Amino acid sequence: MSELDDVLINFFKNQSSDISVKDKIPLTKNLKIKKVAFDMYKVMGDQYDDLWKVEEIDGSNFLIRSSDPKYQTKEGGDWSASSNYDYNHVTLSYKNVPICGFSSDEYGFSGDDIFTFKSALLDVVSSDKEFIKKVVASQPSAKAEVIKNLFPEILKSN
Repeated sequence: MSELDDVLINFFKNQSSDISVKDKIPLTKNLKIKKVAFDMYKVMGDQYDDLWKVEEIDGSNFLIRSSDPKYQTKEGGDWSASSNYDYNHVTLSYKNVPICGFSSDEYGFSGDDIFTFKSALLDVVSSDKEFIKKVVASQPSAKAEVIKNLFPEILKSN
């Protein structure tokens, strides 16, 4: 499990039911970041390959997920599929919480057809509960447990 997953799991375990703050995580010494441009950072081992900014909030440093014009999201209900800046990774999210990543190396999509891949992914999650169960089961056990606790509705049969 990546360090970002560990931080996110701990963050969500300690949060209230308001998950809108998932784009903000505490900056810890265990989290390795690399400055990539100006005030933008990448978290080493981040399977979502996002860019982050460090901001001080109430005397503590936090990583704040950044957006970019190249960062594209396609939404379908509570589900969204976001591509990274290089168009070689798609993150499937539920209610803005990352659930699973899909790499172009593994799934064979290219930058030219990533929009089609995201559309197909959203079609499947909107109609196939078994697919969703498999996606959650494919996650590390601690992350899968957090997903099940936060969103029991996604695992229920129709």
